[in-house]
Amino acid sequence: MKLPACTLAALLAPAALAHQPQYNSGSGTRAAAYVIAQPRVSKVITAQGRAGTQDWYALTTPAAFPLDATVFVGARCDRAYQPQLWLVGPGLGSPVPRPTFLPDGLGAVRVTGPFTPYSGHGVTARKGPTLARTLGAGTHYLVVDHGASGGWYFVSLGGSEERGGTAEGRTALGRFGACG
Repeated sequence: MKLPACTLAALLAPAALAHQPQYNSGSGTRAAAYVIAQPRVSKVITAQGRAGTQDWYALTTPAAFPLDATVFVGARCDRAYQPQLWLVGPGLGSPVPRPTFLPDGLGAVRVTGPFTPYSGHGVTARKGPTLARTLGAGTHYLVVDHGASGGWYFVSLGGSEERGGTAEGRTALGRFGACG
């Protein structure tokens, strides 16, 4: 049974209360990165990933910033869709093999591990591995590399729970659930 987007959004409302829901309409380059304002506040940023592309997220952090980020994929999305999460920034080292999207002068860390079924906070999804790392002061990037598949995903960022978010973010959660 396919539910209307407004019904799905209502069902996902508990997730919206836990994290500020936001929508990323596309951020395919470092120059066009989606800026994560207030990185200390928890967020869920929904986007549609397209095969062969990346989405970039910029966050400027203070010293000793505890980053907690996870990618979730809509449960109805093709199982082959398992986007890779990368942390990109200064002092992170150079991965081998070096991804083509990684700019000179920046290092990267890829989050590895399987996607597992997830059901909670009003969301049914597949959960990727969590990136938990303490960052230094400066600008860092999260990169979601979609590989050969595409679908709806969201990046969940831990932090303090505060009400907020955007109407587009709440609507996008409904699209995430339907993966289409």
